[in-house]
Amino acid sequence: MASVPVSHLILFIASLVIAAGVVGTITTGVDRVSAAVDDAGLDATEQLRTDVTIISDANAGVYNASDDQNVTLLIKNTGTYRLAPDGSGLDVVFDGRYVPPSAIDGKLVSADEGAAWSRGDVLRLTINANALEGYSGGLDDGDHRVYLTANGDEELFQFRVEGGN
Repeated sequence: MASVPVSHLILFIASLVIAAGVVGTITTGVDRVSAAVDDAGLDATEQLRTDVTIISDANAGVYNASDDQNVTLLIKNTGTYRLAPDGSGLDVVFDGRYVPPSAIDGKLVSADEGAAWSRGDVLRLTINANALEGYSGGLDDGDHRVYLTANGDEELFQFRVEGGN
């Protein structure tokens, strides 16, 4: 008769050990999910706070204004998130082709040099068309598109080149 309580005690201890292992595994998994949700929340906040607007006039000669084969755009930070003052946080696609950072030059127009690109500041973004693949002789006449992305905020700018502008 004494063997029945001993076997029950052994099964009870074994079930406690298994339960402790399961609880430890579940707790670790919940911690990881919680951390991922926190990170996603921070990313979403950053994206919501980021807003840029291209304020250049498409009819005002954004291309080759000083005979240098460049496209120059004025971009205003209309969000509350502070961006890099040289435009390095922007992803630029020109006519469907990614523009490498080496072909882009950004300078703040309305703030001290070295300051962050804050709300209300304007960035002069210059794209060297000669450095782009397929445009070594400058842009052809016709419609062109510049697509900008900053922390998930997307902007599209379209302009037309006519008569060897």
